[in-house]
Amino acid sequence: MNQPKRFSQILKRRLPLATIALLLGLLVLRFTADGQDKSSFPDGFDAVQAAPKSHKVIFENGFVRVLEVSVSPGTTVPMHHHRWPSLLLSWDTGGKTPHVRYRRPDGSVRDIPSTDEAIHPGAWSVEWMKPEPMHAVENRGGAGSYRTTQGTARPAH
Repeated sequence: MNQPKRFSQILKRRLPLATIALLLGLLVLRFTADGQDKSSFPDGFDAVQAAPKSHKVIFENGFVRVLEVSVSPGTTVPMHHHRWPSLLLSWDTGGKTPHVRYRRPDGSVRDIPSTDEAIHPGAWSVEWMKPEPMHAVENRGGAGSYRTTQGTARPAH
């Protein structure tokens, strides 16, 4: 009868410590595994530094930075990166969308064609993004500005 009681006491003492250690380990892994390769994230090319006309800080503290991103038709955002994981929040009108071209330094291009017709009623679009290495974004027209709000988790300094 004493063994189940003793096991229960050990579990009560060690489980919270093990849980805290696991959570801390996951947090450290998150900030060391995501976006820490300096060659993909060179100094001076943070989105706010390299593209201040399109990436505006609307809130920032030691834990998070929130950007308003707006790319007008006919505009190309210069090469930049987003070093930390982020949450994108956009209002999808369900109708016309701009033609967006996403370019990488290696010359590869991802085209996101515009849409001209309403596909669904308006809805919020939420997307989790891993760190984005160097890229440029071009709004080739179609339906006005490309707009989104981007919240970035930041490691403690």
